[in-house]
Amino acid sequence: MAFVKTMMGVLGFLRFIQSSRYHAREIDVVTDLSSASVMARQVFEDALSFLYLSEPSLTQDQKEFRALVWRYCGAKEALDSARFAGVFNPGISPAAVERANFGQQLENPPFKGMLESIESGRRGRIRQGRENHVLHDREILQRRGIQTETYDLYSKVLSNFAHFSTFSHQLMTETSAEWEKSWRAFLPPAICVANFLAEAIEVFLETFPQTRGLLKDYEPPLIANFRSWLRNQQS
Repeated sequence: MAFVKTMMGVLGFLRFIQSSRYHAREIDVVTDLSSASVMARQVFEDALSFLYLSEPSLTQDQKEFRALVWRYCGAKEALDSARFAGVFNPGISPAAVERANFGQQLENPPFKGMLESIESGRRGRIRQGRENHVLHDREILQRRGIQTETYDLYSKVLSNFAHFSTFSHQLMTETSAEWEKSWRAFLPPAICVANFLAEAIEVFLETFPQTRGLLKDYEPPLIANFRSWLRNQQS
């Protein structure tokens, strides 16, 4: 499901980028790169979750611990949503029962020791139900050999595009139908979306090796090339 969510984000991103659209005559076109940037950030985050959930070589206890933390956070979010919506007595809802059950499991072996091994800040957020990953984003990236600077840089650039500011206003007023010529600064993070998509596809292939047989001859080198830019010091 995490992989499907990543693919949905990519499709959403592409819907805002009409680079393949041909215009038979001159018309007014608005290319919403601000919304595209939001979707691009979503692709980054979804891909990161997929890498986290698909990490190989975990013990069964480690897998169950990650699943427990994930579900505990989800139960907390469901309970909060019920409170915000004014649901009568959410404390006796199924989400409240689940949260209490998951919280108790976290304080029992073998999960208590795993929880205690996490640095205090993240451990506290997990206990509060505000964190669904047991690893920092940087740790997830590093375990895949991805440069954290690449992720941080392009996430920051996309944030600059997404927020309304003097910078984004200037870009909007200067953008023509040929947006590629006006928004050159957007192209590197847009390509980085393709890089993370390729990484997610490779992880999917590693998780389900039988699917490699579905690839065409030119696709494995293409995937490898896009992935290399996440590790290339010159990217």
